[in-house]
Order: sequence, then C-alpha cells, then structure tokens
Amino acid sequence: MSKYKKLYSTLLLGVVSIAILLAAVFSYSKSIEENYKEENLNSLKELSNQAAVMLYNEIANKQNLLQELSHDVGRIFVDDPQAAANYLQDAAKRNNFKRIGVALPDGSSFTTDGAHLNIAEREYFSKVMNGHMAVSRNLDDYTDGGRIAVYAVPIFDESSQDVKGVLFATYSLETFRNTIEISFFGGAGYSYVVQENGDVVVDSKHPESFKGFQNVYAALLTADPVNNKDSAEKLWQMINRKQDGYIEFYNKEQKYMYCSPIGVNNWMLLTVTPARVIEDRTNTILNKTYLLGLLLIVIFLAFLWHIMRLHARNQKKLMDIAYVDEITGGYSFARFFKEAELGLVTSDKKTAIISMDIDGFKYFNDMFGYEEGNDLLRYIWREVGESLNTGELLAHGVADTFIFLLHFDTRDELLWRINDLCLHLSHYHTRTGQVYKLALSLWIYEVDGETDDIVSMADRAYIARQTIKNKGDTAWAFYDGAVRNKLLHEKEIESQMEKALLDGEFIAYYQPKYSTAEQKLIGAEALVRWQRSDGSIVSPSEFIPLFERNGFITKLDRYMFHNVCKQQMLWLQQGLKPLPVSVNMSRMCLYDPHLVDEYIEVLEESGLPPGYVEIELTESAIFENTEVMNGVIEALHKAGFKVLMDDFGTGYSSMVMLKDVNIDVLKLDKSFVDDIGDERSEKIISNIIYLAHSLQIEVIAEGVETEVQFVFLQSVGCDYIQGYYFGRPQPAAIFGELL
Repeated sequence: MSKYKKLYSTLLLGVVSIAILLAAVFSYSKSIEENYKEENLNSLKELSNQAAVMLYNEIANKQNLLQELSHDVGRIFVDDPQAAANYLQDAAKRNNFKRIGVALPDGSSFTTDGAHLNIAEREYFSKVMNGHMAVSRNLDDYTDGGRIAVYAVPIFDESSQDVKGVLFATYSLETFRNTIEISFFGGAGYSYVVQENGDVVVDSKHPESFKGFQNVYAALLTADPVNNKDSAEKLWQMINRKQDGYIEFYNKEQKYMYCSPIGVNNWMLLTVTPARVIEDRTNTILNKTYLLGLLLIVIFLAFLWHIMRLHARNQKKLMDIAYVDEITGGYSFARFFKEAELGLVTSDKKTAIISMDIDGFKYFNDMFGYEEGNDLLRYIWREVGESLNTGELLAHGVADTFIFLLHFDTRDELLWRINDLCLHLSHYHTRTGQVYKLALSLWIYEVDGETDDIVSMADRAYIARQTIKNKGDTAWAFYDGAVRNKLLHEKEIESQMEKALLDGEFIAYYQPKYSTAEQKLIGAEALVRWQRSDGSIVSPSEFIPLFERNGFITKLDRYMFHNVCKQQMLWLQQGLKPLPVSVNMSRMCLYDPHLVDEYIEVLEESGLPPGYVEIELTESAIFENTEVMNGVIEALHKAGFKVLMDDFGTGYSSMVMLKDVNIDVLKLDKSFVDDIGDERSEKIISNIIYLAHSLQIEVIAEGVETEVQFVFLQSVGCDYIQGYYFGRPQPAAIFGELL
C-alpha cells in the first residue's frame, strides 16, 4: 500500500511540478510578450515623431527659401512681376516645385510655368497679404486638378515695409509622400498625413494601406464598423486635442496606428504597422517557451536557461538599437545623453553642448541620392570625431542632425575650434568627383550650472537656433535665455489664465465713441484688461495672441459679454442712461452653433435690453467664411444686436463684398487714419465712407489722435470717432461719470 502511496505522491509531485512550471512559463511568456509590445510601440512612437519632425523641417526650409527669394523679388523686380517669374524659374526647378509665382494684391499671378492664375480666393492669400507666412491645406491645382500644397510668403516694399504682393510655390503632395514613405519594421510600416477633421492630406502607396480613402475616420469605420468604432473615437479625440498616442484597429488584420502632431495647419502624421510585426518578433520565443513547458521536469532548468539567454540576447539587440546609430555606427542620441552626464562630472574644464545640421540636406539628397547623403553624414561623423579631444563626445540623430560635447577654457578657444571645424567641413567631394560646398548651422549652449539635466542642455542648444538671423553660408549662435524666458512666460500665463478668470482679474475698460458732427458721446467699446490681484497689469499684447492660439479666447469673450451686460444693468438701476457698448467676438466663437443662444441667455438673465450691447466681428473672420458669418449675423440681428465690422482694411477686403454681409457699422482701422495727410489715402477713405453710406452702413474711425485727423473725417462725413483725441480706454467707474 505504501508503494502505491509513494507512487501516487511522486506522480502528484510531478503533476504539481509540471503545473508550476507551465504556470511559470505562461506567466513569463506573457511578460515577454507585453515587454516586446511596449518596446515596439515605443519604437513606432519614435519613428512617427521623427518623421513628423522631418516633415515640419522640410516645410520650414521651404518657407525660409521663399523668404530669401521674396527679398530678391521685392528689391530687384519692384514693378515687373513677369521678370520676377522668369528669374524664379531656376529656383523652381532646383527645388522640385511645380511652379513658383508672384501674385499681385488683386490675386492675379505671374508663374514660372506660364500658368494664368488668380489666387485671390485661396485662404493662404489673405493670410499672407496680412504679412504672415502660410502653408495651405491640400488643394486642387487650378491647372490640372492635381493635389498640391502651397507655400506662400509676403513680398514687402523695401522702403515702407508694406505687403505689395505674395510669393508662392506650388508643391506636389506626392513629394510629401516621398518624405514620410520611409521603410521601417521590415517594410511592413507605412504613414499617412491627415487634417484635423480626418481628411487625408497624403495617403500611402503601401499595399496594405487604405485605398482611395478621403477621411481616416470613415476609412476606419468602413474597414471594420464594430471593432474600429472606439478606435476612431479615440483617434478623433487625440487629433482634436493635438495629442500624440496610438490606437489599435482592424483592416483585414489587427494593426497599430501612432498619431504625431506635425506643427503645421494642425496636420497629424499617422504611422501604421501590423500587429503581426510585433507578434512575429515574439512568436519564436513564445513557441519555444510553450513547447519546452510541455516537456518533462528533467529539462526544466535547460528550458529556463535557454529562455533567459535568449531574452538577454534580445535585450542586447534592443540596447544596440537604442545606443548605436544605424548610419554612422557611432553613438545615438540616447547613448550621447548617457555618456555626457559622466563627461560633465569628470571634466574640470568648461563644457559646451553643440547641435549642428546641414543646410539644404534635403536638396543634397534630391541631387545626389540618399546613399550619397548617407556618405556625407558618415564623412561629417569621421571628420568631427577626429577633431575631438579625450572626454569629448559626438552623436548623430535624426536626418542631418548632430550633437557634440566640447571642453574648453575660453570662449575664444571654443569659437576657434568651431570655426576651424566649419572651414574643414566646407567642401565635400561626391562619389562622382563633384565638389559640394557645405553650409552648416551650429547652436551652442555653454554649460553654466543652471541645470544638470543633459536633455535640457541639448534643448537650450536647439533654442539658440531661433536667434540666427541673416544667415550666410555657415552660421552659429549661442543660447540666449531671452527666447527661453519668452516661452516660459507664456507657459506661466497659461498656468494662471483659468484661475485669473475665476478670480475676476479680467476687467473691462471702456473707450468712448463720439458723433463726428455733434461731438457728442454715443457709446463705447469694451476692451479687456488683465489686472492681477497685486495690482500689476498684463498687457493685452502678451495674452490675447496666446489665448487666440490656445482657444482660451472663447471663454474670455463670453466672460466679457457677461460682465458688460451686468455693468450696463447696474448703471440702469442707478438711474443713469447707459449708451450702447460694443463687445468683441473672436472668430473661434463664431463656429459654435450654440453661440447666439448663449449670448441671448446671458442677456435675458441680466434683464438688459439688447440695444445696449453691440457685437464687433473682425473683418478677417467675416470674410473667412461669408456663408457661416451671414448665418451668425442674421441670428444676432433677430436677437436685437447691432453688428459692427472691426479692423476694416487690415486684411484683404473688398468693398464689393460688403454687399454680401449685412453689417450695421463699419470700423475703419487705425492704419487708414494714420495715413490722413496723404492725398491718395484721403481719397480712399472718402470713397470708402461714401460707398458704405450708399449701402446704409454707418462708419466709425478708430485710432483718431489729432485734430487734423478729426477735421478731415468730419469733412468727409464719417459718422463716429473713437480714439485718444476724445478719450482713452477707462475703467467702468470713470466712464460712468460721462453718462
């Protein structure tokens, strides 16, 4: 009996041992699977972010090129746009543009390919005529219907610095595809570029990608409506919040998609790889693990040893991927940061972190090919590496970016080494024997003990890039804390804005409006001021542009409207006779379908009649989408509000277009008033007022500061005046004394 009992115990022990082994193997294999998935998703994230940076840099380089060309056009071809177009033909060919054109203020264009275009209706045209650079969304080419993007910069008058035209370059979206269509994960990965609404900007030619799709959300739901529903919602949230992250989705098989903001036109880069790519990397190990787990206990130790050794080998491969640069075979950025921390501690000399790239590297690749481009990177790696002293470091990062650490005693010594290095690298001999002149940009951060974080030091070296101006063949710049301080100041404002709104730190200042004929007070405009709890004032120029970029302006607009209604009602209750006060409404608010209802609700809650509050819309917002604006204006009119067009003349406006918008009052921008005294400008002002009156539109002149300006405006029949000549913006208590 004891024999059977012992056998039973042995069998039980064997079964328990095998069960424990299988459980351990299963648990360990799941851990490996999760680690590999996380590591590969991190690789996908890094690849996506790097590609987004490359695409952003390409766009920035194109804009910089156009800026340089616009200087030539503005200086040399002042009155001959056709000659300017002829001059730009070589630049168009060299840079693979479909065409380059010079557009006059009326939108008519002279192009390098002789196309007869009028781009006045293009959204980017109005933006550039306002003095800004622009990159269009994807468009249909007027000539052949092909999908294009357009880079555009203003052409400034050399003497007055006024915008006198637009220099634009048409760029085939196929070129964007070539930029992002890099090979990764063994050729299984691919990328898209989409707009914030999900519409495709650049699709992929990869055989496993969505074919002929127009919108990524629709494509996801079409591919698998059930499994992709939550994924499409998550992707929509990430894109609309301009966040990066990944989703899992199904398109014939499970896949991963990583979303990276590009930083241009709210475009997002979507990088995709099949889940099987990650699974294939782990299946070999997992299959062996499961197989070995089923064997007898006698091979348990060998099985565990084999798994651990295989795991260590793969960990080493991953470390090599992280720490070894694929092109040069030297340090990657990750290895550089790790080694640089040690170098800072062991050296008794001063230290500089230097970031460097090659100007026009994309063009070099276009001219000589990517293999020659890689040879150039290896050449720079060798030459810079040979110039380093003991303890100094060098690494190659994304595209043509290098970073190195130098030790020095004086800045003169550091500059001498940098200058000597740039001279040494100034000429490169290609495989075909051609001599290519290199232009380098170097950004330098001298370690000053303010931070011991090597990544922050590298960031500061990169920040120095923003201080390089009027750059020649080769340029370098030292880190300037002022640029960083500006960024930090904006972050500080953003961290305080919500609390400031809750604490009532945003207050209304009232700038009086007077009738021109009677010089009688007829109303005011409410202007926002930020008065902190300590009494200090934050200038609107510091926070308004920032709020317009981050979207907080919509909350501030509603807050100001509420406060003005409340103040007007208070004056009524005090027995005063308040006059209409106009409140600004930003363009971001106008696309909210509940906007007018919210304003009506605020008005009704306050008990104030609508005639005491007017709404000011900017000229650019009105003409940006006339159909949408007309709907908003009509709703405001039905609610009893008077609508004013603010800043008339600051954008590309047309008096003829005024017939399409039912505004009540037109506000002449201060730029018109400042030109009073010039005969041509005075004729323009006079005719604007005449035409506005013929359309039953009243006219207010903003920024009136002198008697000469007032007398002229009075003589041409301007209805109302606003400006320092009659009154500066003032708090409610002071303005109330005028009522």
